[in-house]
Amino acid sequence: MSDMPPPPPPNMGPPPGYVAYGGGGALQGTFKRIGGLTKWLVGLLIVSFVMQLISLLVQFTLRNSADELVNESITSAAFDDKLGLYLVVAALAGIASIAQIVILIIWTFRLAKNGQVLGRQPQSFSPGATIAVNILGGCTLGILNFFMWRELWKAADSETAAGDPSWKQRAVTPLLTIYLVLTLATVAAALSLGFSSAVGPVRTTGSSSDLAKNISDRLPFIALSGVLTLAAAAVFIMFVRQIAARHMQATRESAPS
Repeated sequence: MSDMPPPPPPNMGPPPGYVAYGGGGALQGTFKRIGGLTKWLVGLLIVSFVMQLISLLVQFTLRNSADELVNESITSAAFDDKLGLYLVVAALAGIASIAQIVILIIWTFRLAKNGQVLGRQPQSFSPGATIAVNILGGCTLGILNFFMWRELWKAADSETAAGDPSWKQRAVTPLLTIYLVLTLATVAAALSLGFSSAVGPVRTTGSSSDLAKNISDRLPFIALSGVLTLAAAAVFIMFVRQIAARHMQATRESAPS
């Protein structure tokens, strides 16, 4: 009896749409990790949220002193003595904001770059374009950012095969719409009250008398603006965590310990 050749091995290839971490998708390239950056970004967002909350509460405690300064019952020096905590909080919030935007730029760039490796083409927001949107998107009241986040969310769909052009038809989390509405509501509140300064409870510019006058005359606006700002920040934190988990599932990146 002659020897028969062994049967061919079964098909051991990966399932359709599978892209191994560190490997290429429809385009050449390797995935960039986002887990560590996500932890830093969420941490900084939480710090900013806490600083905004503390600043809002501190301004309520300054109401009486602000009224006294406006009525010239106390001097600017006396009012300045009561501003210690407010100024510390404002300084910490400023530092956190700078670090936050730097990490956000790198983080968003990696999301878009990994989208290219996953074969998400064509992209309306290339990795380079995300840098410009993060820096200048505020000039569009966050609308341009909204469309960028929508695309990045769709690109992170782990059930869409690499190179599948239907990725742009995927559903988007409602958190994005809520975030945009809260952002626009904050701006609308400012415009309706004729307040052209920076929106939000933390303000570091202007003299003590300017700050006292704002607290004395516009405390209801400060409260409304502060609540809207805090609500928007909370929604954005939830969105960042969700899109990161979704993206890491698509790229097969394990969560950092």
